Amino acid sequence: MLDLIKKNINYKNGIIFFIFASLSFFLINNLKKNKPKDISEFVVPVERGSLSESINSSGEIKASRSVKISPRKQGFIKSIKVNEGDYVKKNQIIATLDNLDFKYKIEEFELQAEKQKSDFMRREYLYNEGAISKQDLEDYRIKFKTSQAKLNDASAENSFYFIKAPFDGEITAKYVETGSYVTPSANLSSNPNSKNFIFELSDGIEIIAKVPESDIGRIKIGQEALIRIEAYPSRKFKAEIIEIASRALKDNNVTSFEVTLKFKDAIEDIKIGMTADLEFKITDNDEKILIPTVSIVTEKGKKGILVVGKIILQNSKRSN
Repeated sequence: MLDLIKKNINYKNGIIFFIFASLSFFLINNLKKNKPKDISEFVVPVERGSLSESINSSGEIKASRSVKISPRKQGFIKSIKVNEGDYVKKNQIIATLDNLDFKYKIEEFELQAEKQKSDFMRREYLYNEGAISKQDLEDYRIKFKTSQAKLNDASAENSFYFIKAPFDGEITAKYVETGSYVTPSANLSSNPNSKNFIFELSDGIEIIAKVPESDIGRIKIGQEALIRIEAYPSRKFKAEIIEIASRALKDNNVTSFEVTLKFKDAIEDIKIGMTADLEFKITDNDEKILIPTVSIVTEKGKKGILVVGKIILQNSKRSN
């Protein structure tokens, strides 16, 4: 009997201990939930200051001035006097066409001009002696002047067989070899082997960048940019905006503007056709209230700012 009583007492004590332990666990856990969390490391004070940011874009190195040189006469290339990469001066002869047949034509005009001159001078003497009429003299004068004009035209045309550089610059492309048949660019030759261009001549380099429409209003002429060339990833170059296109370009429904920049220093390593990454530094000198981007929230279609303990929505205030 005594053992049974002891057993019942122990059983009741176990139940009481379990209830007390469960209640204690519940109270402790509830206190932890209601205890405010320390969020001080996530809180950023609002302050006033100037906002600085960058606009990034891509671009290409192009020549400041470039022209494809076409012959003014059709014919075979007789000689090429320069190669790609050579620097040439204005009016320098850079190639010649075979003009052997035209030389014979000039010699013929020279003989005709000499003959007409001799005939005219003889008729002039006879006119002064009264042997011929003034009309006969004028006929020979016209023949003489016409022969002189033909000779002058042929002499001028002979210069077309000498290809000259139109300005100082670098030969950036060569399209023909000695013996190639070339024709003027405006002349569509029936010869399938003919070419219309002999050289490409370029002068200076610049960067052409495409800036999105959303950013074009924040850049201006004279503004500096940092340039990174893919061929030289560890180097950065400085450039200055010299022109902003007045008309937009549309490509795949994306609107952008061409922006032209000049390097601030002379650089020999950069070549035409290289690609570049540009960074335009934008600084707003007006002081504004600065807040982190993550504190901007949207609730029920309204934008607001998340502050400690509440959300301030546009046109309304509501405690959270």
